[in-house]
Amino acid sequence: MKCISILLVLVIMAASSSASADESEDILALRALDQSYAKGWKEGDADKVMALFTEDATLVPHHGDEPIKGHAAIRNFWFNPDYPPTVVPFWTRKPEEFFISGDVGVVRGTARLVWEFDGVRTTIPNGNYVLIAVRREQEWRIRMLTWNDDPRSWEQESIDTLADDATRIVVD
Repeated sequence: MKCISILLVLVIMAASSSASADESEDILALRALDQSYAKGWKEGDADKVMALFTEDATLVPHHGDEPIKGHAAIRNFWFNPDYPPTVVPFWTRKPEEFFISGDVGVVRGTARLVWEFDGVRTTIPNGNYVLIAVRREQEWRIRMLTWNDDPRSWEQESIDTLADDATRIVVD
């Protein structure tokens, strides 16, 4: 009986260790997905960004905007060819919490973002996000993404003003 008890404890420990190893691998993969999302934006690569989403993905934008559902609608929302491109020169995402259950993973984090659109540079000094991913064919993809920030903390300035400041020469 003592041998069976020891064997049972060893089996449970091995299963726990395996689950922890799998969870650690999943956390690394989810962290990579999260960072790839920001990297795709900073590189200005719409295809790279969109490849991270499932076909049935949903965006839940900030400030109560209507959810955007489906790959085509998301691409049109962010990368509409009828509008000037959005440029993201700076974006840090700091994943702070992970939750994994089977083939569903959740990343909660904070972010600082600078983007340029239609002649205006906007800085969001701090915001929050939740990314829900699903594992499909052994790869994690974004199924749902939501974010929020306080627009009262946004800093906005004309890109022309920034260019003028950068080219101005100061003589003592």
